[in-house]
Amino acid sequence: MMTIEVLVRGGVLDPAAKQDLAHRLLTEVIAEESAPESVMAGVRALTNVLIHEPDVWVTGGAEPRYLVRVTVPGSWHTRELAKHLIPKITELVAATEPDQDRLTREPHCQVQIIGLKEHGVGTLGRPVSATDITRLMTEGYRGERPEATPGTDPVCGMAVDLATATITLDHDGTRYAFCAPVCRKVFAEELGVR
Repeated sequence: MMTIEVLVRGGVLDPAAKQDLAHRLLTEVIAEESAPESVMAGVRALTNVLIHEPDVWVTGGAEPRYLVRVTVPGSWHTRELAKHLIPKITELVAATEPDQDRLTREPHCQVQIIGLKEHGVGTLGRPVSATDITRLMTEGYRGERPEATPGTDPVCGMAVDLATATITLDHDGTRYAFCAPVCRKVFAEELGVR
């Protein structure tokens, strides 16, 4: 049994577009060339596709126009499932847009596979890791390229006590402190060090 819920801002899709998207999600996401059609029909019979327009949708910055939540049995929770579902769902949602490439350039379609811990979230048409999410969240701050100062995480700008910091990185004679391992990982990758 699978449930695909698409939350979309009011007025983005007319009733016919909603019906078409729901039908395409059901028939194109639930498809496997090597499986007999009778099996695929059974899977589709146990799949629900819901499209909602929330009364209230609040988010910081540019609002995501689509949030897709996918619920599947726990035994299906694999990275391979995410690699299949996230691009396919994003592609089908993007087909409703005048600019069909927008959702792979801008994170305005977020897909969540409920229960899948790492890579269970996707945007830009692909599964993303916690490191990718941190990069997206801190892009504006890192783009400012502030001079790293003692006591400030160079990735996110959070205050960190250098004297007691447990997550650090030494590079070119400077010790950097981080609020979380993921910030250290982003910084190290940007520097090309471990």
